[in-house]
Amino acid sequence: MSFEQSIKAMFDKLPLGGDAVSIESAVNSMRAGLQSAMSVLDGERVEMASVRNLNISGAAGEIGARLYTPYACGVAPAPAILYLHGGAFVVGDLESHDTLCRRLAAVSRCRLLAVDYRRAPEHRFPAAVEDALAAYDWLAGPGAEEVGADPKLLAVAGDSAGGNLAATVALERRAGESAVRRQLLIYPLLQMVETNAERLRFLEGHIFSQHVIERMHGAYLSGVADARHPWASPLLRDDLKGVAPAYIVTARLDPLNDEGRAYADKLAACGVQSTLRHHPLAVHGFFQMTGVSSDARKAVDEAAAEIGRALGAPVSEQS
Repeated sequence: MSFEQSIKAMFDKLPLGGDAVSIESAVNSMRAGLQSAMSVLDGERVEMASVRNLNISGAAGEIGARLYTPYACGVAPAPAILYLHGGAFVVGDLESHDTLCRRLAAVSRCRLLAVDYRRAPEHRFPAAVEDALAAYDWLAGPGAEEVGADPKLLAVAGDSAGGNLAATVALERRAGESAVRRQLLIYPLLQMVETNAERLRFLEGHIFSQHVIERMHGAYLSGVADARHPWASPLLRDDLKGVAPAYIVTARLDPLNDEGRAYADKLAACGVQSTLRHHPLAVHGFFQMTGVSSDARKAVDEAAAEIGRALGAPVSEQS
């Protein structure tokens, strides 16, 4: 079975109905499957000055998080990044994205706080968004001293579904002294209501397929009203003025490619600085393939270095 077939089979296990026991069993199997895949595709874990798990206070209870402090990141208070992992709102966690977060922190030379937000189908929309916003508010407020972060030098970042959350946080926290200063959107999912069916069929078999998207929608959203909500589909928003400058990563062999490019165009039309970094030979998820692809390693390092420079972190020119 190919890796692409494995991803499809993983989401086939996702029950969109049924009892709590069957749902728990299915999602646990899916999440374990992703972790197993990452152990093969990810590169070596970069050593950090410190890695610490902590809990953040959220509206629905404590939110798990992991703080990465790289070497040579400067004296606190210093620039920091809030990271929101991908995984179609269903899979993915602090462990599945640990290697990527370490690399982003090391190359950017920024403290990075990864968030273990609530996932579907146990917690449907807008639980993940609420947790992402609560985590940012904590980082910009009471948690700044604990993290060593400068509330005036914060970025948000995320891949895939996490890119959706990062874009939403940037939109909702665009004003004030502790507003988001930069956003890194890695092959982001930016709308939940419209799909280019022809393109999706063309890209079937390239990891993030139409089948996976449909299963994800069913697990995360409760209906059409949710899909049209600005927190679910930031691409549909017209009020983009004043949002933080964006670095957007897209991959040609990815059904989300078009919406990432469209979002960059829309930001530019609203007077927002945006950098689109398109990778013509890449597939969805390639930032987590640094163990098997030198192009992936280069892409991650370029994005991390750009965010670090934008925030004023002491980024090495040799990174």
